[in-house]
Amino acid sequence: MNELEKKLAELNERYAADLGERVMKIEGFLSEYASSGSEDALENLYKGAHALAGSARTFGLPDVSVVAKELELSARDSNDVKFLQTKLTKLKRIISS
Repeated sequence: MNELEKKLAELNERYAADLGERVMKIEGFLSEYASSGSEDALENLYKGAHALAGSARTFGLPDVSVVAKELELSARDSNDVKFLQTKLTKLKRIISS
């Protein structure tokens, strides 16, 4: 493995290690939205899912990207907390597998 490949592998490992924290932030935004109806929390959920969808694809995690995109679009198009929770649960399941 050359130096570039080592650096890329290191970046991928760091990204994978940070996935849980990213999802916890999204989960916090959903929790805030569910308890208060805060449009800011819903917007932050949308932005967090959008960022995760893009970065996951960049780092070679297409399944995570697809489900994060589903959550992103759901946050944009729906304010149904149970539906959003279902999408978040699906995302967490894929990340933990």
